[in-house]
Amino acid sequence: MDLEDASLRLDEEGYYILENLIDPHEAERLDSAARSLMELESDPNQRYLSMEDSLNTIPGLAPLCTHPAILELAESVLGETFILANTVAMKWCRPGAAAGGLHADWPLNAGIPQPWPVLPTGFQAFWMLTDFTADNGATTIVPFSHHSRRPPTQSEYPQEMPLVGKKGSVAVFVNGTWHRSGANTTKDQHRMAANMLYIPGFLNRPRTGWPLVKREVYNQFSPRLQELLERSVEW
Repeated sequence: MDLEDASLRLDEEGYYILENLIDPHEAERLDSAARSLMELESDPNQRYLSMEDSLNTIPGLAPLCTHPAILELAESVLGETFILANTVAMKWCRPGAAAGGLHADWPLNAGIPQPWPVLPTGFQAFWMLTDFTADNGATTIVPFSHHSRRPPTQSEYPQEMPLVGKKGSVAVFVNGTWHRSGANTTKDQHRMAANMLYIPGFLNRPRTGWPLVKREVYNQFSPRLQELLERSVEW
């Protein structure tokens, strides 16, 4: 990875795609593990599902949280001190799923006085555990939208585009970038992502409304991951 180029693209365009960061077979294994858990608790007619506390049940996600390329990019965007705000959310888009609503994520629209800070308030990684295509529900973004420093005011923009890539790749974007889950118009292809949100250390990660990592699970993680999750673990 060319860190300088990736950081520049993130700053200017709001997103970047790193290709083939993990072996496709590992991506398939994590996808299968997530689906087996999500199927147990979901309505078979539900087309889009999110499992917000996946680090508690899928330990194989831990190395993705501390992948050197991701941490290097997160530091270039957020500075040296940053944490993981979520405990990995699996995003499953089944055939027939409708597109989600265009939005900008927390903390841009919760608890930060206007005007929003110039510095990015979050860095997101969407690991592609299946191929992401324009037809199977790949996350879509509006490039350059983070420069507006506000949420979208329309339901659609002509610049919106899907983040496409092969399984094992990862799409990253800064939090101000408007995005949504795409529509899955296929009959037999699903899309699975592992989503991680990194935020700068000066932001308070609320302990209510966010899943926490169980203490016994946390104790098994590497020291670096424990540092990242220091505000996301049970007391």
